[in-house]
Amino acid sequence: MKTIIILCGGALCLSTWQANAQEATTSATATPETVINSEGPGMSTNSMSGSAAMHGKTRSEVYQDLVRSQKDGEQARLQDLFKGGN
Repeated sequence: MKTIIILCGGALCLSTWQANAQEATTSATATPETVINSEGPGMSTNSMSGSAAMHGKTRSEVYQDLVRSQKDGEQARLQDLFKGGN
């Protein structure tokens, strides 16, 4: 009796797995027309020297952010929150 239950359970699992695999392959092959014809921006990910291109803030912008955070008290709140400092 146990053998029959195990065989029936295995057959049920196998058929469920097969149906799920067929469903996954049909949805993966359908590609929208907009994806096929779309083109991304022409930005390079590397600089001319071969290193990663930097698209962040300049030194002066970072320094201005530091001065602003010191003046408006944001730096003190963050130090208190993270228990930073001396």
